Amino acid sequence: MKRVFRRGFVRKVMSASPGVSYGLATMLYGTLLPAPDIGRRKEAVARMREADAAGHLCGIHGWDHVDWHDRLPTMEREEVFSTFRRAAGRFAELFGWPAAVAGAPGWTASGLSVEAYEANGIRVASDTRGGGPFRPLRASGAPAELVEVPSTLPTLDELLAWEEFRGAAREGTVEHLRRAVASVPGVAVHSIHTEIEGGRAFAGLFARQLAAWAGDGVTFVTLSEAAAAAGAPEALPARPLRRVSVPGRALPVTTGLPPAR
Repeated sequence: MKRVFRRGFVRKVMSASPGVSYGLATMLYGTLLPAPDIGRRKEAVARMREADAAGHLCGIHGWDHVDWHDRLPTMEREEVFSTFRRAAGRFAELFGWPAAVAGAPGWTASGLSVEAYEANGIRVASDTRGGGPFRPLRASGAPAELVEVPSTLPTLDELLAWEEFRGAAREGTVEHLRRAVASVPGVAVHSIHTEIEGGRAFAGLFARQLAAWAGDGVTFVTLSEAAAAAGAPEALPARPLRRVSVPGRALPVTTGLPPAR
């Protein structure tokens, strides 16, 4: 609810049809309704295990999405470590094996979160935006052993916040993303959200996107496969993390790209 007062947030959220995408109950969690522990909901756990059984590479997306996204930059070291350790423990409990990959809420990462990842066995992460795979720097300044694979494409909800894709023009996002993938010589990384692409409002649009990519001969790989395709970790560049803004997203994200000159 506090984000309502942040510039551009309401406009961005409204473009993603929040009433249909999230539902009233979800929008009230943490305010008028208590936030649920989805790791204790049988139906939610069943869906997670179905994804694993279907061959998807499953990993950690945080313990409390909003808390991590909003407070990570000001968290003390022990809180960062204890929070991620809690998520890693619950993941192992639900799946029966420890997670090796992770993707931070809202692309929010820091040198401390990198160290917390490593301490809990994460080998590949996708916490940043833009550029090719690299090794993020820890809070100590030393290069991490894990490989960071950034998201390289705009998300659907970001595109829907652009003027050119508003309303009936949203079908244009399919062609936009087709061209974006075709222009990339290596692996393109696209982040999707269950409540957006998987919801009633945009499931059909996402299905058309997948069909278009398949028709173009695009193949789909796991995050670990994308990291492996980049080469030996020790040969990858080591970069510090910093916060930037991206078009269509109201809140800052993390990147490993150097500032534009």
